[in-house]
Amino acid sequence: MVKGVFCSWDCALDDMAVKMALNGQLSLQGLCFLHLSIMVGGQALKLRLMDGGHRCKGRVEVEYQGIWGTVSQYLWDLQDAAVVCRQLGCGDAFQAPIASYFGPGVGPIWLFNVSCEGTESALHDCSQNPIKDYTSDGWSHNWDAGAVCSGFVHLVGGHGPCSGQVEVHSGKEWTPVSDGNFTFLAAQVICAELGCGKAVSLIEHVPFRGSDGQIWEEEFGCTGEEPELWSCPRVPCPGGTCRHSGAVQVVCSGNQTQVLPQCNDSVSEPGGSAASEGSPANCSEFLALRMVSEDQECAGWLEVFYNGTWGSVCRSPMDDFTLSIVCSQLGCGDRGQLDTSVALREGSRPRWVDLIQCRRTDTSLWECPSDPWKYNSCSPKEEAYVSCAGDLLPVSTSHHFL
Repeated sequence: MVKGVFCSWDCALDDMAVKMALNGQLSLQGLCFLHLSIMVGGQALKLRLMDGGHRCKGRVEVEYQGIWGTVSQYLWDLQDAAVVCRQLGCGDAFQAPIASYFGPGVGPIWLFNVSCEGTESALHDCSQNPIKDYTSDGWSHNWDAGAVCSGFVHLVGGHGPCSGQVEVHSGKEWTPVSDGNFTFLAAQVICAELGCGKAVSLIEHVPFRGSDGQIWEEEFGCTGEEPELWSCPRVPCPGGTCRHSGAVQVVCSGNQTQVLPQCNDSVSEPGGSAASEGSPANCSEFLALRMVSEDQECAGWLEVFYNGTWGSVCRSPMDDFTLSIVCSQLGCGDRGQLDTSVALREGSRPRWVDLIQCRRTDTSLWECPSDPWKYNSCSPKEEAYVSCAGDLLPVSTSHHFL
């Protein structure tokens, strides 16, 4: 099978038989990578994510009868997004945005009432209403569903997201890549994909990080010009076994200095939490987020955890959209405001991050441009005290976000 080429096959089933097969949870095999396709009534249905700035983040869209359309947010949750991410080879699901977070789509709304268990291999395995244009039933593109995925590759165990051992997502779990099937050209592609500048070094013979003995069993034939590792040609290792002497570690030049880094610790707080003063951080180096207050869960001093220490966030120039991301990330509603009437905090602490201003394409505080990791980023009177509009709700999301 050639990656990137759309696949189809002869289907001897009539429309009713196909519907019965899908309703019976039959998983049709032979799907191609990138545009994973199923057959519905003799028509190919393709899947993509749009307007998120990356193929693994955006508004969920499917193509039916040659026309791209969207998916309704009705019953949409993280389990549905997980299936989308798996089908597209995009790793874990971080979030399942609704209310046209990535902007309203155009054309039909093809899928409605999608309900996945989260373990399915493709969206067509999930329970859903018959495919048709649901705009004719009065449904609006203001309620289009989205998905935010981790991506196919990440670097773990280093100092931030721009260095560490290379791991790729198998569709079920993160799997280390060995030094026997990796080149510096592949490292160049990874650094560019992660927004980390250029590859500085490629370190071999590194002990595997918490590995159960499983390694990625393909070789990457990157030229260095691919937009992402997923696009690189891949072939199985000779004999089905990749020769190696350990894991491979990549160090990038680190052009993410203007973006808050992601946490790579497997035990970081899921989905973020509003925490009381003194609660331990689960992220070994960085990154976690909390609001500190004596008696409130969704209001308090905004803090991030970095370099083993909790520190404040500076309030300038945080706007309403940035505050909405903070509150949403902490499970405290979708609106917030800065409270400048509270008295100055007692005691001393780092003021880690200044100049946070999120863009409309950002879905997490860690994606927002900022000036981070200066011990005294602003004066004590500039520390941010945030009051969110909602009550604390459980947020289900992958540890790579928080």
